Amino acid sequence: MSRKIRTLRLRLIEDQLGELAYQITKVHFAQFQDSAAEWQPHVNMFQCATCVRICVELAGVEEDNVEIEVRRGRVRIQGYREAPEPLHQQEATFSTAPKPVRVIAMEIDHGRFSREVEIPPGYDYRRVTTKWENGLVWICIPRVAQA
Repeated sequence: MSRKIRTLRLRLIEDQLGELAYQITKVHFAQFQDSAAEWQPHVNMFQCATCVRICVELAGVEEDNVEIEVRRGRVRIQGYREAPEPLHQQEATFSTAPKPVRVIAMEIDHGRFSREVEIPPGYDYRRVTTKWENGLVWICIPRVAQA
């Protein structure tokens, strides 16, 4: 076998081994997060004719794990979300005994969270209502009644 053919075969084997090693070790993290660090949920905020509405994205968070504090000029949302993992699932496709799993992607934030947003003046922060709907928390702060 000529030297050129051996070199080509070695390169082919090297490429195949490289691809195999990549596939075996491929793990994607959106960001490495310190377990003590807090994450911030996403919010949308709307100024309506009669109120300010704030929508907070909190999918997978239990209502009991959230604290909403409204003060003059600001709203603070804080709480905790468990890491969503298949070991917590109880479906027929999962065994009842937890088994180790290989993480392929870990992008969903979990742990402690906190988010603070400013609200414009002229709203009655004492008459706040909240509504949980499909993983979203809607916070409604009505305008101050004009005398």
